[in-house]
Amino acid sequence: MSQHFYYENRIKLLKSEYKGQKIKSQLYSWIRLLLFVCFAGSLILFFTVMHHWVLVVSSILFLISFIVLVKKYNLLEEDILFIFSKIQINKDEIQFINHDYYHRKLGDEYEIINPYLSNDFNLFGKGSLFQYLNRCNTNIGEKMLAQKLCEQDKNTMLIERKQSAINELSKNNDYIQDFQSHGRFTIDNKNDLSAFQFWLKESGESFKKIRIFAFILGIINVGWLILSSFGVLSWLSFLMPILLSQLVISIYKNKITKYQSGIKYIAGIFSRYLNLFKMIENQDFESEHLQKLQKQLRSKESKASASLDSLFKIVEAFETKNNVLISLLLNSIFLFDIHVCYLLLEWRKKHKDEVEGWFSIIGEMEVLISFASYAFNNVETVTFPTLLTDEFKIKAVETGHPLLSQSVRVNNDFYIKGVPSVQIITGANMAGKSTFLRTIVVNLILAMNGAPVIAKEFSFTPCDILSSIKVQDSLVNNESYFYAELLRLKDIIEHVKNNQKTLVILDEILRGTNTKDKQTGSLGILEKLISLNAMVVIATHDLSIGEMEKSHSGIVNNSCFEVELLDDQLIFDYKLKPGISRKLNASFLMHKMEIID
Repeated sequence: MSQHFYYENRIKLLKSEYKGQKIKSQLYSWIRLLLFVCFAGSLILFFTVMHHWVLVVSSILFLISFIVLVKKYNLLEEDILFIFSKIQINKDEIQFINHDYYHRKLGDEYEIINPYLSNDFNLFGKGSLFQYLNRCNTNIGEKMLAQKLCEQDKNTMLIERKQSAINELSKNNDYIQDFQSHGRFTIDNKNDLSAFQFWLKESGESFKKIRIFAFILGIINVGWLILSSFGVLSWLSFLMPILLSQLVISIYKNKITKYQSGIKYIAGIFSRYLNLFKMIENQDFESEHLQKLQKQLRSKESKASASLDSLFKIVEAFETKNNVLISLLLNSIFLFDIHVCYLLLEWRKKHKDEVEGWFSIIGEMEVLISFASYAFNNVETVTFPTLLTDEFKIKAVETGHPLLSQSVRVNNDFYIKGVPSVQIITGANMAGKSTFLRTIVVNLILAMNGAPVIAKEFSFTPCDILSSIKVQDSLVNNESYFYAELLRLKDIIEHVKNNQKTLVILDEILRGTNTKDKQTGSLGILEKLISLNAMVVIATHDLSIGEMEKSHSGIVNNSCFEVELLDDQLIFDYKLKPGISRKLNASFLMHKMEIID
């Protein structure tokens, strides 16, 4: 079954379910109205026609039935929204399959994490890898995805555990879609996490001593009330402890109001994530990485969701302040608000070091789901790479760029091994050199995140990736393009000195100087990188650089993209071939476009 057909079939089934639930909702609305009319009618008959107990009982039963149905109706409406959300998710995935995702979040605010890698390999922006992969609904998840695209894991065991997790999730698309649907209701904004962190770190005075006093005073109040009821003490005397209780509450009024207003906003943030926590806690995962995430939501005493439920109960207790009569009664006898504030501060004290980790796990799960969705959509063309630990090596068979549709994508083989090693790629303009460089790096980025890659076979050694492709000048720093490029190349050389497993990607370097300087400088940089035992892939128009293969046999290898001229038309096959390119196309194109005669 093709993935496109899978999503279309899901949409049909969900639409049918949605229609059925909407009919049920309308039925509930009519029955609810009927029950309320019956309730009101019974009371009207009782007060106007006959004062019979049957009417009182009937009105109570109608009211109870009405309340029960209102709750069922609200749950049904939530279910309808949930189904509608899943319908939209399936429509979105069809767009992803059709490579129609340019309207989605650009993520360009994350370029600063790794500007060179982001800029050189289109990690963010329109038509970027971030746009193609991102299935995150929370800002925490989006930021974590961006971080992982820019700064990859190099721990072999961790990558393999993530591979298992992503593979497991990609085979459970129902779970993925349920998680995403709940995630759509988070209504996340960038201030939520900072407000939440501020609340956790905020200092609050201890209510322990005043709570003990409130507990003792509450016992006295109850005892006094009982004695007054039996006539042992006068009702007038009962005013003394009541007034004392109210005095204590008034002293702490501002602090109680402060904690109440703060917790309402924070609890609102928590409540939007509750279903996501429960989905992680209650799922039977098989992979070690997912089980580890699950365990982090379970403390020795309770699950994260249960701890949050206890917080919501504290918030509900605070809501009694909205009922003046009940609030007055509870505070006059039990000093209720003191006890609630104590429970709130104790909850924060107990969980303040855990909660940030809970949210981080949701972000991690969203990242894994993003990669799993990509894996599911491309199941026929992807493979999970084999990780190597002995020798620095990258081997790809029939690998292609994931951002290119399968209908236009041309796959190639690639092999580079050992240090030092240099792969020189020559070719005419528009022949596919730059796309191929991006193909290798983007697939490596996916691979080091545990995701599958577009290839029949792919094995690699986790490594750092440094590049010099789209270097830009800087008016602010008064840097020319050439000087900015030299600074970048210097950074690469310094990094390679201290990090042996670094893949260096260069594309037409030293464009800011004359041909002779460019050639001399390019050869010098490659010689330097060879002396530092680097692994380098360089794309260039300068065919003379390919001559290095003769003087560095076994270290330097040449590959090229060729172009054919057929019936006065340039033909590109975008296939990587061994050797140095011998065919140029710049002058032909300039003639063709009538730029030159």
